[in-house]
Amino acid sequence: MKKLTLKLNDRTPDTLSMKRLGQYIACLSDMLGEVEHVHFDSVEEGSAKLNVDIEDLYYQKVLTHVREVPNGMGTKKQQLAYRNLGELMDQDGTGGAILNDTDTRILSFKKRSDDEKPLVVNKPGSVQGRLYRVGGKDDTIPVSLEGANGETLRCEASIDIAQALSALLFKQVRVSGHGTWERSPEGVWKLKKLRIESYQELDTARIGGVVGRLQTIGGLKWADMEDPHGVARDLRG
Repeated sequence: MKKLTLKLNDRTPDTLSMKRLGQYIACLSDMLGEVEHVHFDSVEEGSAKLNVDIEDLYYQKVLTHVREVPNGMGTKKQQLAYRNLGELMDQDGTGGAILNDTDTRILSFKKRSDDEKPLVVNKPGSVQGRLYRVGGKDDTIPVSLEGANGETLRCEASIDIAQALSALLFKQVRVSGHGTWERSPEGVWKLKKLRIESYQELDTARIGGVVGRLQTIGGLKWADMEDPHGVARDLRG
């Protein structure tokens, strides 16, 4: 076995709740990949250090995942886990690093200053994706969609709307309502949660046509668009 460590610079084990620790471990596991060959070991004192043991034969492969993920490489699951790790640290007001078995830093997470913190706004909007979850036992029902990049779009709905949406499980839908949106310092808007007020099943046969029309006007520059879902909606007509 060889060791890999996630170090949280401004946190100690006694300042991490069990739930928060579990979130860090889950994100780290997803980002490292090779889940059958990576084993959680311990939380070390001082700055909170989450130690994992990796089977020798898979160690270099895992190191490659860690080095490549900041450059947009790896699976969608690994990319999402990398972003989620950074978000957890932002929320906890800390930065961190992943260290190899010689305590050499191989990946850093910058601690954001207060003026770099995300901007949060509440406004009407819509998102679209593959509906894969409708469930819960409260009056407000959790609803989850998978976005174009594999991200989870978290929503909630009334019982009546949730019942209607359940007939569209695993289909492409667009949901609209009042949402909470977060803008990162890099200028990327992300949905935190949307209260669904209306919905529409999407005609997946027409999505290819939308992509073609976007390509004719200069390519798919989603990162430069403030509302890419709205652009796609307008092109669909």
